[in-house]
Amino acid sequence: MKKLLLAGTAVLAMTSITIAQSSDLRSANPGVNRDGNTDGVILHIVEGLVGYNNSGEVKPLLAKSFETSADGLTYTFKLRTDVKFHNGKTMTADDVVWNWTRYLKRETKWTCLNDFAKGGAAPVKDVKGVDASTVAITLEKPSAVFLGLMSRPECGYTGMISPDSVSADGSFVKPIGTGPFQWDEWKKGEYIHLKKFADYVSPENEGKPDGMVGSKRPLADGIKFMVIPDASTVKAGLESGVLDTAEISPDLIPEFKASDKTQLIVSRNNGKNLFYIQTRDKVLSNPGVRRAMAMALDLDELVAAASNGTGEANGSMVSQDSVYFDETQKTRLPYDIEAAKKELADAGYKGEPISIIANKRGNVPSFPAAVMAQAMMQQAGLNVQIEVLDYATQVDRRRSGNYQVISQSVAPRLDPALMYSFYVGNKDKNASLMWDDPKAVELMNAAYAEADQEKRQKIFDEFHELMLKEMPGIFLYDMVDVWGATKKLKGQPVWQSNARLWEVSVED
Repeated sequence: MKKLLLAGTAVLAMTSITIAQSSDLRSANPGVNRDGNTDGVILHIVEGLVGYNNSGEVKPLLAKSFETSADGLTYTFKLRTDVKFHNGKTMTADDVVWNWTRYLKRETKWTCLNDFAKGGAAPVKDVKGVDASTVAITLEKPSAVFLGLMSRPECGYTGMISPDSVSADGSFVKPIGTGPFQWDEWKKGEYIHLKKFADYVSPENEGKPDGMVGSKRPLADGIKFMVIPDASTVKAGLESGVLDTAEISPDLIPEFKASDKTQLIVSRNNGKNLFYIQTRDKVLSNPGVRRAMAMALDLDELVAAASNGTGEANGSMVSQDSVYFDETQKTRLPYDIEAAKKELADAGYKGEPISIIANKRGNVPSFPAAVMAQAMMQQAGLNVQIEVLDYATQVDRRRSGNYQVISQSVAPRLDPALMYSFYVGNKDKNASLMWDDPKAVELMNAAYAEADQEKRQKIFDEFHELMLKEMPGIFLYDMVDVWGATKKLKGQPVWQSNARLWEVSVED
C-alpha cells in the first residue's frame, strides 16, 4: 500500500481505480436529484431490466428476454434467475413491481416520472408479476421509445434496487443495487467510494464490454470518485499517478500524446456539437439564409480545428455509431461559397448582422467552432459577429429563445427520436426548441410510436432530408470524450460521457 497526497487529501491507493470528477454526487437515490456526474456513479451500482448497447439498441440486462404484445401495449420481461442484490437477496418479479410502484409515486420525485405518467411518451398503466421470474408492464398507448426511456441515465437507468434500500417510513437510505460495484462510503465534497460486488454475474455477452450490457466484470477491488473541480489539479494528479483516469481539456491532447507517464483516451459519443438557429428571427426565418450559412462552412476543416483532430464531420441529428446511421444520414449540403452567395441573393439578404453566441468552457468546442464559422461565413458575405457569454447565461438565452445562433453541445441521447425531442416541437410552449415545422413534428411523433426498425429508418431518413432543406440548425459533429489516464490503466474507462469502470483495471 502507498500513501499519496492530492490537494491536501490523503488517498490510500490499493487495487482501487481512482478517478476525478468535477463535482460531487447530488444524491445516491437513482434518478432523483441527479446530474451527469451523479449518473456516472449510479451506473456502476444499479441496473435496469434493459440497457443500451454501443449502437444505441436496447438489449436485455436484468431481463433475460422481453417480448411485446401484438397491439404494442404489453411488454413481458423474463427475468434472469442469477441476479442478486448487494445484500445477497435474489431479485424476483416482486422486486421489479415494488421498484416501478415506487418510481411512479409523485413523492419519490423521480426525474423521469412525466415520461411514464398519464400524458407522457410511454404512460404506464399496470405493472404486475406473472410469476416469480416474469413481469408484465402494460402501457396506455404504444410507444417505440418505452425501452429507450427506461435505459436513460437521467432516469437512474430505471435501476432495480432492493426494498431494503428504503427505511420503514419510506425514506431512502442507500442504493442496494445489482451492479458490478456496491455502495461503500461518501465523504461529501471529497470522494465517493464503491467496492467490488464479488457475487456479480454479467448478462449474456461475447466477452467484451458493450454499452450498458455486455461483459461487466468488476476487475478492480473498488472505485474512488474524487471531487476535483480544478483542471490543473486533475492534470497534476494524472501525471503523478495519484489519479488513474479523468476527463481532460482537449488542448492537453498533444501533451498527453507525447508523455511517457500518461495515455490519451479518445471516445466518440452520441452527443452533438451544433449551431442552433433561431428560425423566428427576422433575418434567419428565411431558409435560404440558413442554407447559405451551412454551405459556407468547410465542415471537415472546421471540425478538425474545433476538435483538435479528434472529431469527424456529421451533419445529421443521428449519431455515426447509431444503428440508424445509413447513407441518407451521411448526406449534407455541399461546401460551396458561390452557391451560398446565390442563396443569400435569392433570399434578399443585405448584410444584416448575425450574432453567434458562444462560451469558452474548455471541454466543449463552442468558441473555436464559432470563430471558424465566422471566418468561413464572412467569405460568403454573411455579416457574422461573436458574442461570448458565460455558460449559464448562454443556457438562459437558449431557453428563452433570445438568440440568433448559439454554438453549443448537447449531451448524448441514444435513440434518435429522443434526440429529436430536444430540438423539435411547439416553440410557443417551449421557447428552447429549435424547430417547429409541422412536418418535422409529425415525423418525430411517428418515430415515437413506430417500433419496427425498418419503418423507423424511413422516418429518420425523411426527417434528415427535410432538415437539409429547411436547415433549422447546423450539426457539426458527434461529441468526443477526451480523457487522460496513467499508463497502468487497462481498458476503456469512458462511455457516452460517463465513467464506465467495469472491465477496467490498474496494473501494479
